[in-house]
Amino acid sequence: MDGRKRLSGAKYKKNALIKKQKHAVLLNSCMKIQEMFKSSTLTTQVMKKNIEDNSCSMETTDVSLNTVNSLPDHVPVIELMKKNIPDNSCSMETTDVSLNTVNSLPDHVPVIELMKKNIPDNSCSMETTDVSLNTVNSLPDHVPVIEFDLVNTGLNLSTLNKTNDQQTDSISECDNRSIYYPGSDPAMWEINDTLRDFVSRYGFTQDLKNLNISNSRRPYTKCVNGVNKTFFRYFNKNCLQTTLQNGEKIARSYLVYSESKGALFCYPCMLFGGVTNFATTGFSVWKKTEERIMEHSNSLKHRNCMIKFKNHSKVNCRIDKQLVNQIDDERLYWINVLKRVVAVVKSLASRGLPFRGHDSKIGSPHNGNFLMALELIAEFDSFLATHLSKYGNPGKGKTSYISYQTYEQFICIMAEEVLKTIIQEIKTARYFSISVDSTPDVAHTDQLSFIVRYVNEDSQPIERFLCFIEDVGHKSEQIASAVFSIFDKYNLNLKHLRGQSYDNASNMAGIYSGLQARIKKSSPHAQFVPCSAHSLNLVGTNAASCCQNAVHFFDLLQKLYVFFSSSTHRWKVLNSNVKSLSETRWSARDDACKALNKNRESIINALEKIEQDVTERPATRCEAKGIIKKINTLEMAFLSLFWGDILNRFNKCSKKLQSVEINLGTVIDIYQSLITYVNDLRTDEEYIRYLNLAISISSGNFKNTVNKRIKKRKTFSDENIDDEASNSDINYKISTYFVILDRIKNELEKRKIAYDQLFEKYSFFFQLEKLNSVEIREQAKCLQDIYVDDLGSSFPNECIHFKSHIKNLKVDERPKNIQQMLIFIKNNDFSEMYPYIVIALRMLLCTPCSNCSTERSFSVLKRVKSYLRSNIKEERLNALAILNIENDITTKLNYNHVINNFATRQARRRF
Repeated sequence: MDGRKRLSGAKYKKNALIKKQKHAVLLNSCMKIQEMFKSSTLTTQVMKKNIEDNSCSMETTDVSLNTVNSLPDHVPVIELMKKNIPDNSCSMETTDVSLNTVNSLPDHVPVIELMKKNIPDNSCSMETTDVSLNTVNSLPDHVPVIEFDLVNTGLNLSTLNKTNDQQTDSISECDNRSIYYPGSDPAMWEINDTLRDFVSRYGFTQDLKNLNISNSRRPYTKCVNGVNKTFFRYFNKNCLQTTLQNGEKIARSYLVYSESKGALFCYPCMLFGGVTNFATTGFSVWKKTEERIMEHSNSLKHRNCMIKFKNHSKVNCRIDKQLVNQIDDERLYWINVLKRVVAVVKSLASRGLPFRGHDSKIGSPHNGNFLMALELIAEFDSFLATHLSKYGNPGKGKTSYISYQTYEQFICIMAEEVLKTIIQEIKTARYFSISVDSTPDVAHTDQLSFIVRYVNEDSQPIERFLCFIEDVGHKSEQIASAVFSIFDKYNLNLKHLRGQSYDNASNMAGIYSGLQARIKKSSPHAQFVPCSAHSLNLVGTNAASCCQNAVHFFDLLQKLYVFFSSSTHRWKVLNSNVKSLSETRWSARDDACKALNKNRESIINALEKIEQDVTERPATRCEAKGIIKKINTLEMAFLSLFWGDILNRFNKCSKKLQSVEINLGTVIDIYQSLITYVNDLRTDEEYIRYLNLAISISSGNFKNTVNKRIKKRKTFSDENIDDEASNSDINYKISTYFVILDRIKNELEKRKIAYDQLFEKYSFFFQLEKLNSVEIREQAKCLQDIYVDDLGSSFPNECIHFKSHIKNLKVDERPKNIQQMLIFIKNNDFSEMYPYIVIALRMLLCTPCSNCSTERSFSVLKRVKSYLRSNIKEERLNALAILNIENDITTKLNYNHVINNFATRQARRRF
């Protein structure tokens, strides 16, 4: 025992609760960072009152009030004002010292503390008050320079090779609106110095094309035939410009319209003390619009406000111009740094490369790809080289924007931008389909990939990756819950879901309780389409296991690869190539069979050399002898040639089915072509051709097993006695050749039925030139009855008209498939003529035919979440995955927009 008093469990919990409550009271009493950026009218009022009470002259009072008005609303400055507004004044020397101190400061150096030291406690003269108070209070300590104002600048590869001065000259300041924008409605503006500075510097314009003037309706009474009737007047956009005597038109840029109040405002008068309706409540007497506007524009108060507005926009006319210029230089410096950081992050993320290394030191060979890329750019960019030499290894608490925290934030911001672009495209396309599949990652965590397919504005079907979902489970109920959560998270409307494609697993494709059945309950039009490429693989798998000879053939292929690949010496003796089989990729079987047919002689020679090598182990020589014996059989020679042709055709068709641009019509055509191909092979002539080829490639020691004697079995009295030597040729054809072809044909026909049923309702689009008007109308009416909420009653008539339209075209100009039909309508601007045909074609094109995009996302998953990054979190995994998979969107991200988002979230650079 240590002598301390032990408390009970309840007493410990009570003490912990008391401590937690004390912490909560302390946190509530502290100022939150959000409150620091809110306007505070109370602070300004107290300041104005203190100035008015302590003013020593009219000039000092005016200056002090102006100083207070120029203060940011969120800066607590009551104590500072009490200190800086004394009873007596100082000499001009103090003013000179303060200005000279500011002017002598080097670029990018914090100046607040120095300025505070140079401002005396008893300064009250006009110039001293202007310089000191404006200088100190217009830049509070907690305002980051990046957040103060950012300039949107474009960046290309050549920009990285320019100097800082050249980049600064190319910056367009009119793009600063993305950081602070007051809004398009002047009635909602909060008049303050920030608003005055912004509008004075960058001006203000409205989108007149999309202006909503519904709230500008003003009633008036007019007597018509002795009866008083009420009419309405509205705002006319023509009043925003005036016509001169000579006919020239000049825009009245100072006038802006408020959609919320339905009134007209003069924003220079609003900002600089106007008292007319144009500056306060807004003008809306539309009967005398032109007359009142002319009176206002010619008034003295309006002209004075315009002069103030113009003078305020000139930095050189401001007393704090040196400080403003220093802020701009500092801001542009860090923008140029961040542009290079964003460029490196974008390049590495779009290619799926890792960022960090073993350390984060500039100059270290183990600092990772991010810092390595910055060092490489710095060799040809003097600006970045200077920055790295100055801020390269600053340590904690120093701002450099080259640490891992910075690029991690940029990764999240860029991923959000890509995801936002995808969601916006989906909502614009309206109709979409989904595809999901799961796989375990390197950390043995199940990852569910979510893919969305839609038709973009260019009439191209697009498949986009949204996210990985961890540990969903393998039950259909769990997967359905995860899918619905994604719909809710991204606000996707289930009513617009038109298709779903998964593999043929029962938890996904089950017609009663599978995922597709559960989604159909919520969205009846979400048709399930089995993955066509996966179905074709299943056809080959079933055919390869339908008979004993086929199974032995593929076992021999795998055994051959294992024998040579398990020893470097044997692989060197082989001096050619053999391939391994794969359980998931059917193309691997084609490669293995092709390698055997191409390198047959070299493989046999290598096996014979190993068999005769006395230095080899007896087990190895015996294994080589057994493989030679199997390869030299006629059955294996026959099957290698036969499966070589079958697998080649399956591989070509499978690659076509994995394309994103494929549609249901193409799937049916491919399956039907394979069925016809198998029928053509199922003839005696083709069998004899393969048999002759197999015999022709035999060597002198080739063992012919066609006429192998079959043992006689004991027969019973009621059985027919067969001949002693049966026809082995016919027996092999019936038991192996025809069995494999029949199984392939049956599997293809069975799986083709699912696509025929889905395609039947759209089939008339592929036969517009063959069907007559009555048949087209009937089938179009059936499709309209299915999609009542999407297709109007004029849809059948549009189809007949479209058929006539196509017939009048030249043969080489006619669209050949569904996608070409939609492109033809879009490119020729016929969407208004055939609106419901466009809808029907979009619904058909957005229907997925395979879930190969989910399989491709698994490849990215293996690269991003490797064994070196097995502990990566779900958020970062999804961010890196979407930046890599959707790299076409990633590379188009705007540098300035990304930097602005970063600045508004977290800017560390302080003054």
